[in-house]
Amino acid sequence: MPYKISNECIGCGLCASKCPENAINGQKNSIYNIDISLCLECGTCFKSCPNGAIINPQGNRSLKKRKKKLKKRASIDSELCACCKNCYLNCPKDAISIIKNGFFSIGFCKVSINQCIGCGTCTNYCITGAISLS
Repeated sequence: MPYKISNECIGCGLCASKCPENAINGQKNSIYNIDISLCLECGTCFKSCPNGAIINPQGNRSLKKRKKKLKKRASIDSELCACCKNCYLNCPKDAISIIKNGFFSIGFCKVSINQCIGCGTCTNYCITGAISLS
């Protein structure tokens, strides 16, 4: 029995980004799938899932204990933010909002600490390096 993704999947895509064989696919905020013909059963997805949504071949669920490690939350340096909206559009928990400083302002992005789960997806999409996990 290969690795499986359960309904606990929040669609953050962290497992897909870590998979060495690109065996995992899906869309943001939707349950991802593992192509069993490509899966090497290396366990990388199992170790990287922040929500305990991966089930290994023995039937064990990945641990949510990584949440302790993921108590880090994203923060955005408004001085570096280009307001490209990549982080805003790709956040699986809709934890990022656009802040405008006036009618003609480009603005900047801001993270809601209460909604952020610390998955790091936003950091992968930031073009200026304005986002860090702390």
